Amino acid sequence: MQGTLGFYFKVGDALYGVTARHVLFPAEQGNAPYTYVAFDDFLASIQANIGILNNTITVLEKCVVSYRKKAEAGNQQAARDLAMTEADMNTKKETIEELRKLFAKMKKDWSEVNNRVIGHVVWAPPITGLNPPHGYTRDVCVIKLDKKKLLPNFKGNVIDLGPEIEPGKFMSLMYPRRDAPSKFDYPEDRLFKLEAILPAAKIKESNNQDLKGDPVRSVIKRGHTTFTTIGRLNGFESHERRYSLLGKFDSVEAAVYPYDNNSGPFSRGGDSGALIAGPEAEFIALLTGGTGPTDSSDITYGTPMEWLWNQVIKPQFPDAVLCFDIPEN
Repeated sequence: MQGTLGFYFKVGDALYGVTARHVLFPAEQGNAPYTYVAFDDFLASIQANIGILNNTITVLEKCVVSYRKKAEAGNQQAARDLAMTEADMNTKKETIEELRKLFAKMKKDWSEVNNRVIGHVVWAPPITGLNPPHGYTRDVCVIKLDKKKLLPNFKGNVIDLGPEIEPGKFMSLMYPRRDAPSKFDYPEDRLFKLEAILPAAKIKESNNQDLKGDPVRSVIKRGHTTFTTIGRLNGFESHERRYSLLGKFDSVEAAVYPYDNNSGPFSRGGDSGALIAGPEAEFIALLTGGTGPTDSSDITYGTPMEWLWNQVIKPQFPDAVLCFDIPEN
């Protein structure tokens, strides 16, 4: 099973995380209410990344030898290429050292299964569609988290914008028109803090224009599979019919399209449970699925956060607080 933890809330001193139910409860396990989580693959992925970086360094070392010979012969472009390549190579060597430290720490401190348990499911209602009054999907799972394990590195309800999209390009994608004011502020630490819930009615409204002048509302998500991506809400309610081992049901969803024809999918399998957010620090929707090729989604579906929080989670956790301060370590 793969998925993403979408957002967090507190009840008193207790800390909870929210994802989609189907992330932790596969369809073959049924759809009954629940009230009260591939470590080896992770280690292998660290080693694989180290191997890729070592191969890249081998190629860069050959380039350095070539550029140095040309630079010593007076080629100024080669001198510039030499400096850039050496800097790139040194950065990759530093990354390898950090990955080796991470591998050693994971192997030492997290090999025991109990050390990898970060919480337990406390509530997972059945997955249902066409829930009144709006017809949205209810696909949610609440996990009570182990604060001792989480708090040392816990940042709260933030989206890590990641290294995949360079900051300048990221800002241009969010607000592509120079004649339209940008309300998106790229954080220096890449951690985009969320502060408010976007009303569901606003999902159908644009807040910007693309390069052609067409109205759009851009959104962000960071998921387990595709990491950070930017997409666009379709501006209409999307009516979906789902088929699974649980049967079929109709539902109304917030729908997100890829940013453009060249950007790739907004989500793939394994991204379920991620939070879809807006450029003005809004919680918009919880990612619950998509439609398209088997390995990606032409359309990504999400349950509007306003309904999910106010009509689903709050009745079950009346004292829940979505925006809260993080204690200093």
